[in-house]
Amino acid sequence: MSRMNTTDTGRNDIARAAEPPRRTNKWVVLFTVVIMTFMSTLDSSIVNVAAPSIQRELGATAGQIQWVSSMYLLVCCVTVLVFGRLGDLYGKVRLFQLGVVLFSLGSLLCGLSSTLVMLIGARVVQGFGASCAMANNMGIVTEAFPSRERGRALGIVGTFVSLGLMCGPVVGGVLVATFPWESIFLINVPIGAASFLIGLKTLPSETGMAGERATAEDQAAGERATAAGNQVAGKRAASAADPSPTSAPDPGARFDIPGALLMAPAIFLVFFAINAAGSGSLALAGALLAGGLVLLAAFVRVERRAQTPLVRIELLRNPVFSLNLVAMFCCYLAVGATEFILPFYLQDACGYASDIAGLVITAIPVAMALASPVAGALSDRIGTTIPCFAGLVVYGAGIALAGMLPAGAPILRIYPTLMFMALGDGLFESPNNSRIMGSVDQKDLGFAGSLGTLVRYMGMSAGVTGGTALLYGHMSEVAGFPVSGFMPEWPELFMEGFSFAFLAIAATVAAGAVLTVVGTVIKRRQRKQRAARA
Repeated sequence: MSRMNTTDTGRNDIARAAEPPRRTNKWVVLFTVVIMTFMSTLDSSIVNVAAPSIQRELGATAGQIQWVSSMYLLVCCVTVLVFGRLGDLYGKVRLFQLGVVLFSLGSLLCGLSSTLVMLIGARVVQGFGASCAMANNMGIVTEAFPSRERGRALGIVGTFVSLGLMCGPVVGGVLVATFPWESIFLINVPIGAASFLIGLKTLPSETGMAGERATAEDQAAGERATAAGNQVAGKRAASAADPSPTSAPDPGARFDIPGALLMAPAIFLVFFAINAAGSGSLALAGALLAGGLVLLAAFVRVERRAQTPLVRIELLRNPVFSLNLVAMFCCYLAVGATEFILPFYLQDACGYASDIAGLVITAIPVAMALASPVAGALSDRIGTTIPCFAGLVVYGAGIALAGMLPAGAPILRIYPTLMFMALGDGLFESPNNSRIMGSVDQKDLGFAGSLGTLVRYMGMSAGVTGGTALLYGHMSEVAGFPVSGFMPEWPELFMEGFSFAFLAIAATVAAGAVLTVVGTVIKRRQRKQRAARA
């Protein structure tokens, strides 16, 4: 009897092992991912509009309340590469779902906080969750979609990233005006719970995700090759359609603890150096930057010797990959700077109330929502080079036009100008994401996605700091004395600084456009060299 049971159990095990992995709808996977993507990016900017209410109710100073926003961003910057690597090792879906749980828990704790210390601690938990999910979202989408549809899918992800960043002040303003400040956090809890439960049913298993996509692509390639009469190529392509996963977690790989212990404080110091520079503490900023660079140098040395490094340094030697990251940094530096300066222009120089100013700024997410999916689909058809370059050219031109707006400009002039500016950003972001994710191997998707997220956060942080320095630095230079705010008796002074800052930001975006072209030239040269060797 026991022998029969053993035999039956073995047969059942074999039958289960032979079952195909759970098939998933790629569009449902995308929908599940963008829910969390929108929430996490929304919460990076939604707190700013609620800061005055939180400050009054918790009895905090202006300097203390800044930590509510800064701590969330800091945790994301410090941990995103770690979570990206953990996703490569142990499964992107697992880490993404863990991020949803942590983010929802942190949101609940934020809503229940009665002191500033509790709120900052809860924001740390929120930041861990956002980082864990955002580090792996693009990797999941990249694996779920075939390469011919990757641009459109990542375009939709990019749309929700931008919508989250830009809608934060608008959504936060509506919630704070209607409900207590805790509502900006508590609204995430039911959405996060629903996202997690949906993910349990819709997100692919780690063993099936890449296998399904690779099988479909390779079978199609085999059919095309066979139809062309190339039987050898057809057989090779068909044999490559092995359903074994190309991105399944590697149980033999180990996490690089020494690398993580060096990288986290290095990013921490660089982040604070950027913020110290923005506050005028140049000596402190220099010391923090020097310390961060020393740790980064030690990190690179450790990574070169590690068997399973946290960061594969050779990927950064890929000029196409690295130049696209720098172009992304230029773009998000402009996003951070313009997003920070525009409310001051609308409220101080134009005299619009905060709610009207928030509605005017909706021109940016509206244009992004229109442009990003179109740009992604276009890049699938004609490649990523033209959309990336055209996007940055339009974005830079739009920023320059916005810098020429006069004080007291009517909304009918401001709104289309901001829409034109944001259309360029939307044209660039999704093709650039596809460009970055398509330039690495399958096993490095988590790292590539997390590095892109880090560049996004660092670019926005540098943009706020740089935009502040350009605006008030030029105002101080023109006035002949230090200026740190709008002077109602001298509005022309603000407009001098505003125009100067926006033209400088436009030049930075133009530099990103040049880097996009350089990356394309290098990529084509590499292709020719490989073809010559073959």
